[in-house]
Amino acid sequence: MNKIFVTAAALTIAAAAAYSSSARADGFFVDGRFGRSDFDSSGKDTALGINGGYRWGAFGLEGGYIDLGSSDAGAGRSNMGAYSGIDLKGWTAGVNGHFNLNPNWYLSARAGVFHWKADVDLSNNPRNAKFNGNDWYAGVGVGYDFSERFGVGLNYDRYRAGKNGFDFGADTVSVNTEFRF
Repeated sequence: MNKIFVTAAALTIAAAAAYSSSARADGFFVDGRFGRSDFDSSGKDTALGINGGYRWGAFGLEGGYIDLGSSDAGAGRSNMGAYSGIDLKGWTAGVNGHFNLNPNWYLSARAGVFHWKADVDLSNNPRNAKFNGNDWYAGVGVGYDFSERFGVGLNYDRYRAGKNGFDFGADTVSVNTEFRF
């Protein structure tokens, strides 16, 4: 269902971009995010992230870091046994879009590679297991530009992470602030 939502939202944003006014001028940006992560294995925590990049018109490149927090609620199973907690964070690199609907309101989209690291509490083992890998992230948002240099948005992002039968990706809903220079 998440894939359908992200795909539909991305197509909507692409269509809106065709009719939107021109995005802000070319330039660098820095984006900070604060929100709530919802892990696939159940459990919620605070998500914090920072991005930076360069945008040419409506489209750009970005790179950043996201800490999705920890999930100690619930339990899951994999081919390695049961687990009771996850701590997930990682680096992102991808593309983004900032599509103006009018001089202040905008739609945004982003997608790319998520290089993640996870500490997993195995129920049948007194030690934590450490995993890392490369998967994907994608998201959509809506926001308001208070000026040519500053905007605030509300975003939904999906971070996919899984290995060896573990599936501990997370969905986030976050507020972001973007500074352009």
